[in-house]
Amino acid sequence: MTSKLHYFSVLVIDANNATRFAASDSLKDAGFDTIEAKNAKQAFMYFNQLQPDIVVMDMDLPDMNGIELCAEIRKNPRNRLIPIMMMTDKNDVESIIRAYDAGATDFIDKPLNHLVLEQRTRYLLRSNQVFRALEHKERMLEQAERIAQLGSWEWDSRNNQLSVSKEYNRILGFAEDHRPTVKEVLYSVPEIERKKLLKHFNQRDPQGQQSVTLQHRLTNDAGVIRILRHEAKIQQINDVDYTIYGTIHDITEEVAHKEQILQLAYYDSLTGIPNRTFFKTHLEKAIKTARRRGRGLAVLVLDLDLFKRINNSLGHEAGDELLKKVSNRLLQCFPDTSCTKLNMSAIDPQAPEETMTNKIARLEGDQFAVLINRFDALDEIILLAQRIFKQLTSSFTLHGNNVVLTASAGIALYPVNGQGAEMLLRNADAALHFAKSQGRNNFHFYSSDIDFKSKERLSIESDLRHAIRHNELELHYQPKVHLKSRSVHTVEALVRWNHPIRGMVSPAQFVPMAEEIGLVHEMGAWLIREACYQAKTWNQKGIAPIRIAINLSPIQIRAGRLVSDIGAALKEFAIAPSQLEVEITETVLLEDSDRVMRTLEGISSLGVKVALDDFGTGYSSLSYLTRFPFNTLKIDRSFVTESVNQGHAAAIVHTIIQLCKNLNLEVVAEGVETEQELKFLMDHRCDLIQGFYFSPALDPRGFELFMQQKPWIDLLEDL
Repeated sequence: MTSKLHYFSVLVIDANNATRFAASDSLKDAGFDTIEAKNAKQAFMYFNQLQPDIVVMDMDLPDMNGIELCAEIRKNPRNRLIPIMMMTDKNDVESIIRAYDAGATDFIDKPLNHLVLEQRTRYLLRSNQVFRALEHKERMLEQAERIAQLGSWEWDSRNNQLSVSKEYNRILGFAEDHRPTVKEVLYSVPEIERKKLLKHFNQRDPQGQQSVTLQHRLTNDAGVIRILRHEAKIQQINDVDYTIYGTIHDITEEVAHKEQILQLAYYDSLTGIPNRTFFKTHLEKAIKTARRRGRGLAVLVLDLDLFKRINNSLGHEAGDELLKKVSNRLLQCFPDTSCTKLNMSAIDPQAPEETMTNKIARLEGDQFAVLINRFDALDEIILLAQRIFKQLTSSFTLHGNNVVLTASAGIALYPVNGQGAEMLLRNADAALHFAKSQGRNNFHFYSSDIDFKSKERLSIESDLRHAIRHNELELHYQPKVHLKSRSVHTVEALVRWNHPIRGMVSPAQFVPMAEEIGLVHEMGAWLIREACYQAKTWNQKGIAPIRIAINLSPIQIRAGRLVSDIGAALKEFAIAPSQLEVEITETVLLEDSDRVMRTLEGISSLGVKVALDDFGTGYSSLSYLTRFPFNTLKIDRSFVTESVNQGHAAAIVHTIIQLCKNLNLEVVAEGVETEQELKFLMDHRCDLIQGFYFSPALDPRGFELFMQQKPWIDLLEDL
C-alpha cells in the first residue's frame, strides 16, 4: 500500500466570486488543496470542520469584518499558529495595525498578483513549519529538563541579560515565567558557596574557556533541604566581553540513593557507626599514606568483658541496646564526627585526596576497633586507651538495670607489628586475647612474646604448604538455580581444607594466610586445574555442561600469569571456555585498574566468563560495569537478607537487577536461605539463585546426586 501524499490546504475567503475563484484556481495550479467561503459564517464553519493549513481572507466581508473574523479564529489556542494572510485594496495603516493585533500573519495587495500569492503562501507555510518544529523541540527540551530535573541558563556580559529555562526557575523556586536577575540567583546560593562562585568567575581565563562546578544545599520556604549542582562554562567573546552557559541540576535523590548504598555498605545497621568494611578500607588507605610519608600508625581492637553473660541474663534486645550505648560512649572520646566520616579517597581512587583522621568502627559482635592515624609518642596512644576505658567504666542503664562494664583491648603498631591491614588487625586481636588472659579490664601492646598463637600459626602454615603441594585441598560446588529455565547449569567452586588433625579449617583462616606467605599462586593454579578437571569429568559422565565459577585472589588478578594459567588448563582438559567463570570482588578494581583491565580482557578473550562478586559491599561505582568486561553480577547476601525487612535494601536489590537487565548482564543473588527471600527475588526477575535454600556446597559425588534427584524442582513447585 502506498502512503498518501500530504497536500497543504488553503481556506480562501472573499465575497467577490471572481476574486475568490481566481485566487483558488491559482493556488490549485500551484499544488494546493483549496476550500472556498464567501462570508465569515461559512468560513468559520469550514475552518472548524476542515482545519486548513493556511487562511487567505479579504479584509471586507458582508457579515463580519475580516479583522473580527481573524480575532475570532485566534480565540482558540490551538489555532494560534495557523498563518492568516489578509487581502486588501486599502492603504490603511491603522487597519493593518489592528489586523496584526488581531492575529494576522501577513498582507497581500489587491488586485492580486497570482505569482506573488503563490510564493507568499509557500513562504508562510514554510515559516510556519519551521516555527512549529522549533516549538516542538522547545517542548521536548522542557519535558526533558523536567524529567531530569535539570535547568539551563545563559548570561551575556554585553547586556547583563540572564536567560533561563522554566525548569531553572522551578528548581530555584521562582515562577516558571519569571525573568530573574543575576542578583536574585546569586542570593539563592548560600553565602560560602556564593563567594566560591564569584571567585571562579573573577579568575576566568581571558584566553580561553573555563568550567565551573559547584554543589551545595538549599533550604526552601517549607524547610525542605535539596542538593543542587551548578555547572557553567565561560566563553570569551573578545578581550572584554564573554558569555556564560550553565545548568542547574537537582541531585537530591541521586545523592540520597548514593548515601543509602554507602550507608548499607560501610556502616553498622545496629549502632550506626562504621563497620568492618569501612575500617579495613580506611586502614589500608592510612597504611599507604604512612608508608609513603615514613610515619607510624596504630590499631586498637577492643571488646567488652563478659558480654555474653549480659546477653544471656537480660536478653538480646538489652544486649543490642548496650552496644548502641557503648558506641555513643566511644564517640565521646573523639573531638568531632570525623572519626565516622567516610573518606571518599579511601574507597574511590578517582576521588580528590582527603586528609585521613582517626577512625572508629564496630567490627562484629561486641568487638570495636580504633585507627590512630598519627602519633608522635606512645603516650598519646596510652592516653586515648585510658580515656576510652574511663568512658566505659560509668554504669549503663538497661531496662531498669544498672550494668557496670569492663573492657579489654589490644594494640598493634605499624610498621613494627605488621605492614598490612589484616596483619595489624590480627596482631591487635592477639594482644587483646593476652589482655583478657591477664585478668581483663586492661590493654596490652602486641609483641611476639605474648602471641600465644604464633606456634600454632606456624604449624598451620607448614601444613597448608604441604596440603597445597600434595593435592590435599578439595573443591565443593554450590549450585546456582536458573529461575526461568528451572535448571542448574552453573556452580560456584569453594575450596575446602580437611586437616587430618584439626578437621575442617575455615577458608577465612587459610586463604588470607596463603596470600601472606606467598602460596596464593600455587593454590590458585591448583584451583583452576581442579575446576577444569571436574568440568571434564562431569562431561564424560553425560551431565549437561556445567559452568564452574572460581574465586580469584586480588594477588592473582594483579599477577601476570593468570591468563596463561587459565588458557593452559582449558587446553589440557579440553573443555569449552564457556564452562569456566572467574569471580572477582570490587576491591580488586580499586588499585592498578589498568593492569586489572588487561588481565580481565585477557580472560574474556579466552571465552571465559567474568563475574563481579559481592556487588554493593564496596564502593559500587557504575563505571566498573561499563569499563570492565563483566558478564555476571552477584548481589551480596547482606542485601538479600535485609531486602525482605528493609525498604532501602529492597530498593537497592531491585535497582541492581534492573541495571543488569539494561546492561545485558546476568544477575545472581547469593546467600538465599528463606522462601520469603526467594519469592522477593522471583518477583523482581532475578536470573540465578544461590544459597542454602536450595543446597549448600557439595562434594563432586553429592552434586551428581543433586543433579539426578533435582530437588530444586519440588522447592520451586511449592511456591
